[in-house]
Amino acid sequence: MKMKNIAILGALMLTGIASFSQDDKNLVQNPSFEAEKGKLKKLNQINVAVEWNSPTGLRADLFASDKDSPCSAPENVYGKESPYDGSRYAGIVMYSYNNKAPRTYLQTKLIAPLRKDVEYCVKFYVSLADLSKYAVNNFGMYFSKDGLEVEGKADIIFDKAKDKEAIALNQDNKIYNARYNWEPVCMTYKASGKEEYLTIGNFYNNKETKYEKLKKLTNFRGTQIPTAYYYLDQVEVFIMEDPAECACNQVQNEAVESVVYHKESASEDGFTIEEQVKLATVYFDIKKSKLESNMQKDMDVLAGSLKANPEYKIVLHGHLDAEEGSALRKDPENIDVMGLDLKRAEVVRDYLIAKGVDASRISVKSYKDKEQKAIGSTTLDHAKNRRVEFTLVK
Repeated sequence: MKMKNIAILGALMLTGIASFSQDDKNLVQNPSFEAEKGKLKKLNQINVAVEWNSPTGLRADLFASDKDSPCSAPENVYGKESPYDGSRYAGIVMYSYNNKAPRTYLQTKLIAPLRKDVEYCVKFYVSLADLSKYAVNNFGMYFSKDGLEVEGKADIIFDKAKDKEAIALNQDNKIYNARYNWEPVCMTYKASGKEEYLTIGNFYNNKETKYEKLKKLTNFRGTQIPTAYYYLDQVEVFIMEDPAECACNQVQNEAVESVVYHKESASEDGFTIEEQVKLATVYFDIKKSKLESNMQKDMDVLAGSLKANPEYKIVLHGHLDAEEGSALRKDPENIDVMGLDLKRAEVVRDYLIAKGVDASRISVKSYKDKEQKAIGSTTLDHAKNRRVEFTLVK
């Protein structure tokens, strides 16, 4: 383990001062940073959150909706994000190009030590800051008997296999590159029975860390920072009595499970143009406006029918699912869902135009999530609602 002057942090953390409520199963105290001691006035003040600190000389940040810039929420010096839970969240540096800026970490003492050979569910939520130039993987939660304490503004890098075994990483270890969205980091951890502290951050060197370089958002003011800076909220560690409780697999496979709804094809012979329009509904993946290849055959047939029936015009109706609509209401400037229903309709319109349908015959309408085709909260229900439908007009 490479560190500068590593020492054991004994009883530095406060215990038993929690006046906040939390899930009885969660072993993390003050999991969403709501309880405070002292006054939050500037950056690098994670220690204002009860039961939280940073193990290095450079503290992590704390943001709150009742504070002024630079540590305010949702808008602050690094971007804009509403808290996932409550009115506060933390912020850490996960990576910097050529190690030009030190990383930061979050640390807390658990309510009780972990039990030997028991499997725990580990979760927290992250959102990449708008002004970050990089996005990375290696979101880890390190479990230890004693807290870590490092002198100076140093990165905590583990080289030994034994130390790395105490780091919980999600199975996919993907790069978290979503701005304006909270994404769950979810994994399981089998305890040795000696763990009393947890530390969150990136414990791998830059060569072992995958990164993406991002372009600056066109609609966001400010200068990009040459780091991967993430907001972090709602930390959970609890015994996994039932694998379904953790739902790690659901989180990791969300992109697969949210597949485009499989529909009946409109490309069979014998359908009238009216029947084709009813069957030609186009479906989309979560927060996507890409026209999937399995939808293009129907669009080819519909384009041919429209060219053969010039007396018709067509209206394209763009829709969101309930979760996308909820995200938009929570933050109208959320770039992942803002105008997404229209973008979906415009993608279909552009495809029909490219296939020879005159643009003057096509119009688009936005419905957001006002007309849900399937009422429910399952993956299939949501998939049926992410769609573009058609209406013929003479």
